[in-house]
Amino acid sequence: MRTTHAAVLAALLLAIAGCGSDVPTDPDTPTSDVGADPTSGMCAPGVTDCVDVDLGADADAFETETERETATAMLGLAEDELAPDVRVGRRGDEQMALTEDYVLGRKTVELDEDDQGTYRVVSVVVELPDGPETITP
Repeated sequence: MRTTHAAVLAALLLAIAGCGSDVPTDPDTPTSDVGADPTSGMCAPGVTDCVDVDLGADADAFETETERETATAMLGLAEDELAPDVRVGRRGDEQMALTEDYVLGRKTVELDEDDQGTYRVVSVVVELPDGPETITP
């Protein structure tokens, strides 16, 4: 019986290892944003496995102060009061899986439970042209 389990496991591992990907295999082509500089939202100097964010013209017309004010106004909101486009990064002790792309103006919140059992916003990360900014009380 152990031999059968081992054979099945080996077959599964081979199948998973053989799965292809559309990601380029050229070592000079960045494939992820691992190594991104968290203070700027851009790749750190010398990091080759990183995709720079091209903010282009969007960054020039972006209303940074308005986005900061909107994020600040979200502090203390109940979970059910959040707009549908707001991401929840943490709800109590549960960390959520999130994409690592960079979207100007996107807000990601952390929620903690209050005395009445309602989850409320305790911090907001807003993605700005100069990098993400965390807003807390």
